[in-house]
Amino acid sequence: MSSKTAEPHIEALIHDVFNEGRCGQFYIVDIEVTGNNQFAVFVDGDEGLSLDNCRKISRTIEAVLDEEPTLGGIYGLEISSPGVSRPLKYLRQYLKHVGRILLIKMVDGSQEEGELKECVANGVVIEIVPKEKKGVPELKEIPFEEIKETYVKVQFGKIKKEKKVKKEKKIKKEKKKK
Repeated sequence: MSSKTAEPHIEALIHDVFNEGRCGQFYIVDIEVTGNNQFAVFVDGDEGLSLDNCRKISRTIEAVLDEEPTLGGIYGLEISSPGVSRPLKYLRQYLKHVGRILLIKMVDGSQEEGELKECVANGVVIEIVPKEKKGVPELKEIPFEEIKETYVKVQFGKIKKEKKVKKEKKIKKEKKKK
């Protein structure tokens, strides 16, 4: 079996490890083969993915790949989360990003940006902030079949501001109790 014909076979072995439940609640988002038996497996979970989770998943997959004769014990394996540079692919990923800002690239070439409010049976609902200060936010339902790619936008300042607001509310509640 040549390296090119071995790749789909190895990918199937890796998928089997997850399908058999050997990696718990985690699921494969993507597998990249970068040549010379180098495999990058992008994994996610409904409650996130820790470094310790990656280590356990890697050991589970390595046990299978070590037994694979087509690899001859020579391969590279990298396990990581998809990160923000990779598009969302599955409903499970959308669900864990409710409340975050998404950049949605549409099949027709247009783009939408807004806060993910909810996931519905056949798509997502986002809140689009108006460009004018006095404008009213618009809720827009976007069917999955119209979505080409979706990315989570990183917002550093917003998290600090939200924590500050929560802390201020907590202090006000405590003052009212006294």
